[in-house]
Amino acid sequence: MSKIFFVGIGGAGMNKLALLLKDFGDEIFGSDIKSNKETEKLQNEGINIYIGHNKNHINKSIDLVIYSSAIPSSNEELIQAKKIGITIKKRGEALAEITKKFKTIVVSGTHGKTTTTAFIGYILKENGKKTNVYIGGEEEEFDSFDKTAELFVIESDESDRSFLFFEPKILVITNIDKDHLGAYQNSFKNLKQAFKTLQNKSEKKVICRDDKNAFSIANLSDTNTFFYSIKNKKANIFATNIKYSASGTEFDLFYLRKFIERGFIPSYGDKNVLNALAAISVAHLSGIKIKDTLISLESFSMPNRRMKIRGEIKGITVIDDHADHPTEIESTLNAIKKHFPSKRIIAVFQPHRYSRVNALKQNIAKPFHYADIIISTDIYPAFEAPIKGINGSVINKWIKEKNEEKEVYYRKQLEDVTQILRKILKRNDLIVLLGPGDIENFSPSLIRFLKGVACEKKH
Repeated sequence: MSKIFFVGIGGAGMNKLALLLKDFGDEIFGSDIKSNKETEKLQNEGINIYIGHNKNHINKSIDLVIYSSAIPSSNEELIQAKKIGITIKKRGEALAEITKKFKTIVVSGTHGKTTTTAFIGYILKENGKKTNVYIGGEEEEFDSFDKTAELFVIESDESDRSFLFFEPKILVITNIDKDHLGAYQNSFKNLKQAFKTLQNKSEKKVICRDDKNAFSIANLSDTNTFFYSIKNKKANIFATNIKYSASGTEFDLFYLRKFIERGFIPSYGDKNVLNALAAISVAHLSGIKIKDTLISLESFSMPNRRMKIRGEIKGITVIDDHADHPTEIESTLNAIKKHFPSKRIIAVFQPHRYSRVNALKQNIAKPFHYADIIISTDIYPAFEAPIKGINGSVINKWIKEKNEEKEVYYRKQLEDVTQILRKILKRNDLIVLLGPGDIENFSPSLIRFLKGVACEKKH
C-alpha cells in the first residue's frame, strides 16, 4: 500500500483517479483550494481532504504526489514535495502507469470523449467483460474499480499532452479540432502529429471516417485500422437512414456493407450516432457480437450534462449540456433542432475560461444560428486571471453581430437570467444550458423558477 497525496483532488479527473487508487488499496488524501461536491463525495468515501494548499501538508511519509494540470509550478505543496524528494507525477502520467497492467482501450479526440467512453464501458460491462472505466465527466456508474478486471477503458486528455503516456490495446480517435493549442506551440500541425504519435503506439485503431483531420493521420494500409461513418458506406461500421425523435435516434447499421439490423440509442444527434458507432467498433474488436451490442445500447443512459433532459415543466423542456467550444455547441443545438422541431430553442450560454475565448475570438459566436433566442452571461474563469478586452459583454456583442435576426440578451450574472426568461417564455419552449462552468448547478433553481412562473402564451 502506498501513501498518495493529490494536489487539486476535487478537479475533473483527479477525483476519479483518487477513487481508483483507493479501490486498489492505497491510502489517499489531498488538498484543494475550495470545497465542492466532488471533495464532499471523496470525504464521504473516507478520504481526508485539506481545504487550502499548505506546504505543511507534505512530509516524508508520502510515497507519491499527483497533481492536475490546473496546478501552477509555484504551488507550495509541489515545491515542498520536490524539496524533500518525493516522486511527483501529473494525473495523466500516473493514470497511464497504473493502467499498464490491463488491456487498455483509450478514447481520444477533441469532442465526444466522455460519451464515447461511457458507451464503450456500458457495452463491455453489459456483455460480461470485467472492465474498469475511467471517465472525466461526472458519472457515478463508473465510480468503482476492480484490480482483477481484464479491460480498462480510459477517457484520455490531449489538453496537457498526457495522452501520449498511453500504449493502447485499442485506440479511438473521435475527431481532431483546433483546441488546447497552447500545449502544442500554438500549432495545429503539432496537435495532429501528437495524435499520430499515439496512433503509432496503438495495437488497433478505431477512427472516425467522417472527420477529415482524424482521417488525414490514419494509416490506410494498416489492417488494424477500423473506420466508422455515417457518410461513407465503405467504412467498416456504417449507419444510415437516421431518424430523430424526442426519445432518441434510430439508424440502419451495416458492417462491411452488410445490413445487420435497425439500431436505437436513447440520445440525440448525429454526433451521438458516431459516438455509438465508435463503441460498436470497439465492442466488435473485443469479441462482442454486433447484435448484442445493439441490444445493450437501447438501455444506455447518457453521462451527466451530455444533452441531459432535466425536466419538463408546464410544457417547457430543460436540457443541460457541457458544450462550450463552437463545434460542440453547433452539434448540440443542431441535434436539439432535429429532435424537437416544433419547439422554440432558448440557448443560455456561459462562456468558459478567458484563454479559450481569447483563442476563439468571434468564432465563439458562430454556432448559435440553430437557436431562436440566445442569452449569454459573463465568462466563468475557472482558475484563470482576466484578459484585457475579453469579457461577457464583448462575447454578447459578437453573438449579436453574427446572429442579427435572433433575439440576443446579456446578463452578467447567471442567476439573473430568469429576469429575461420571465418576460419571454412561452409554452412548448426548450431551454438548453451550455457550458462546463458553474452553470452545471443552475438547472435545479431554473426548474424551481419555472414551477412558479406563468407561461400561458403559446407559439
